[in-house]
Amino acid sequence: MTNEKMNFMELGMDDLEIVSGGTVREFDDLVYEFVQIPVLADLCGTAVGHVPGANNVAAYAVELGLEQYLGIKADISLGFCGTGIGSDPNKYIEISTGKSLSHAEVIQRIRNYKG
Repeated sequence: MTNEKMNFMELGMDDLEIVSGGTVREFDDLVYEFVQIPVLADLCGTAVGHVPGANNVAAYAVELGLEQYLGIKADISLGFCGTGIGSDPNKYIEISTGKSLSHAEVIQRIRNYKG
């Protein structure tokens, strides 16, 4: 096997990591937490779900809910057709302070939201 083929395989493994444990997985976590809270679940309506391509609508609803109800500016990247391939890391910023938040911090804030 040549070095070129080896590098291509490593890049493919990185892409698979993004799909299986990266941005799309984080999105699924956010959706799960949103549907536990009626006002946030209503915001998402029937758009919530993981259907590649169609999940971009739900991602927009989640970003909107995080901003309007929790004061978090989110940039959710689902990559090519919502599959996670070619996606950038999701970003979360607390609007009032400009502080970057981790995915775990955002999940905790959703869980603590009383509506």
